[in-house]
Amino acid sequence: MDYPPVAGIDVGKNFSEMCILSPNNEIYHRIKIYHDSIDSIQKAIGLLQKAEKDFAIRPVVVLESTGHYHKILFHYLHDSGFEVSIINPIQSDSIRNIGIRKVKNDKIDAHRIALLYRFSFIKTTVVPDEDLDCLRSLCRQYYKLSDELTTYKNRLAGIVDQVMLNFTDVFQNAYSKTALAVLDKYPSPTHILKASKKSLISLIEKSSKKGLAWSTQKYESLVLKAKEFNELSISNSGNIAILKVNISMVRTLQESRKDILDAINEIILEDSLKDIPILSPIIDLLCSIPGIGLLTAATILAEVGDFSAFSKPNKLVAFFGIDPSVNQSGEFTGTRNKMSKRGSKLLRRVMFTTALANIRCKRNGEKTNPVIYDYYHQKCINKPKKVALGAVMKKLVNIIFAVLRDKKPFELRTPEEHKEFILTKSLVA
Repeated sequence: MDYPPVAGIDVGKNFSEMCILSPNNEIYHRIKIYHDSIDSIQKAIGLLQKAEKDFAIRPVVVLESTGHYHKILFHYLHDSGFEVSIINPIQSDSIRNIGIRKVKNDKIDAHRIALLYRFSFIKTTVVPDEDLDCLRSLCRQYYKLSDELTTYKNRLAGIVDQVMLNFTDVFQNAYSKTALAVLDKYPSPTHILKASKKSLISLIEKSSKKGLAWSTQKYESLVLKAKEFNELSISNSGNIAILKVNISMVRTLQESRKDILDAINEIILEDSLKDIPILSPIIDLLCSIPGIGLLTAATILAEVGDFSAFSKPNKLVAFFGIDPSVNQSGEFTGTRNKMSKRGSKLLRRVMFTTALANIRCKRNGEKTNPVIYDYYHQKCINKPKKVALGAVMKKLVNIIFAVLRDKKPFELRTPEEHKEFILTKSLVA
């Protein structure tokens, strides 16, 4: 068997180190690639082409997934006709201790990444569809903004507690449009008590759009609470300034998240209008599953990409990182195995919220998913709630796999109905 040359690339922010191994694993050439220099990248391409000529076989390129820094090299190398594989940092970390000495630098890391290809079979990374790549970036940005928004909401709550602790007795959601409008213009009990009744009621009515009677009732409650807390308020200039800054940040992040959602909707809408839509049919199938909305469906699609790459549901479960870890050595087999968490952190996040939605009831008392609801509570008899919830997450991934494999919307079936369906299907086949 003729082994191809392998180019391992250790990716950095401004430059990367590339190490090319010959078919017999000797170092053929090293080069530093500067990401902002087309000449530097083309010089690296030239070395790969020279290796192809010298060994009569095209080199394989392997690079580590490093934030967004690997994307420029990946696309340029792929467009140049090379087989490119992107590896997870967990994989590259597995060969850090291949040598006895503790040595780490970019050149050695590039060499180790190339060796990793020799030691294991790494699949070629498929270049994602442009819309799918955009969807992935938007979904990841949405959750980053959500995390930042939570941080600033917590900071805002801390300042509100000092300025007017009982403010949430009037507005339970201190981050609502109405509450932020009131806090921004009247940031302390003193400001509220000095405010014109007409102006404050008008502000509440305009921002809430709930009518004069509701706004008047809120005004009266707000004034009463302001009188109660006025002497206890720590409404110094520092706290007022911090309060206004946090209000501004909360508003900005809320608006930014809305812009991201609009962009996600636009991509899906544009895809649905194509002659051969790619994203929207999968989104529709995912949205047929209880607890999965458009954003969750878009996130699952963006993170997983090509579902056909998973031949079995267990492989998809492992990609989500909700498969159990294995602890076995000799005759010992561990029984207290935790979730591996080796897959996508974002996928686990959306599956956790989807699982919670499936084990709850709606406001009218109707169960969101009666089958999953019963499954969860049956598990809770002998298992801790978190373990039972993990089992629900795994079952939902199996449902996702089945829906996308069969390309049919989700159908709610009890275990008995499902067994009968499978039996009927096998008899027909």
